[in-house]
Amino acid sequence: MPPVHISADVRKALARSTVAVLSVLLLSSCGAGDSEVKSASLCETAASSEEGALLRKVLRADDFETQISNNTSRFAKDLGRELAEMGPAQETLPSYACAYRPGPGVERVTFGFGWVPRASKDVDRPLPKGVAYEMNGVAGATNDTVTRLRVPCDMPGGLGEASKSAWLYADASYTVNIGRSDVDQAALDRQTTLTYLMTRRVADALGCENKPLEKAPVVKPAPTP
Repeated sequence: MPPVHISADVRKALARSTVAVLSVLLLSSCGAGDSEVKSASLCETAASSEEGALLRKVLRADDFETQISNNTSRFAKDLGRELAEMGPAQETLPSYACAYRPGPGVERVTFGFGWVPRASKDVDRPLPKGVAYEMNGVAGATNDTVTRLRVPCDMPGGLGEASKSAWLYADASYTVNIGRSDVDQAALDRQTTLTYLMTRRVADALGCENKPLEKAPVVKPAPTP
């Protein structure tokens, strides 16, 4: 059998998914004796919700497993601390909140969030074979396995000043698409819409005072320059 070539962006998606899985397992282990109940508000989706409908289409499954990495208040505090400690040039590593799996195996959809300085070169890092999007002032890009969004989030209190020079970013991994040839424009639009809606939950948990994702997502590719 000839060797199988795996592209660089697919390898990155696999690595990102592996880190996310380890994050879920470690957090579950650490919280086994914790009396604080994990909040479902960030990750759990009603079957009738827009997120639930999108997940079923993206995962190509009528049912799926929801993995919650952290409780909502702790997750928001961790993101706030990362913003306060962030340097002037480099983005923070993503903190993973939720993962959705259609069945046994590594294929899943995973959502991670972090901060990137607006002046950082990381802001303009291209996404291989990515389609650019603009939604209600939110910039993003999507390819077969990754969706990234940058969101202006005006944090309350002492983090307000720091947040004005940073973007809240979403880094969503769609390893369910690795090796598939049927990921069309409609599928990319669904990924982007789902990532927008999940990022809205994080923005609400953080208390972004400008409510950047309050409007319903109108997802379409940005005009080509």
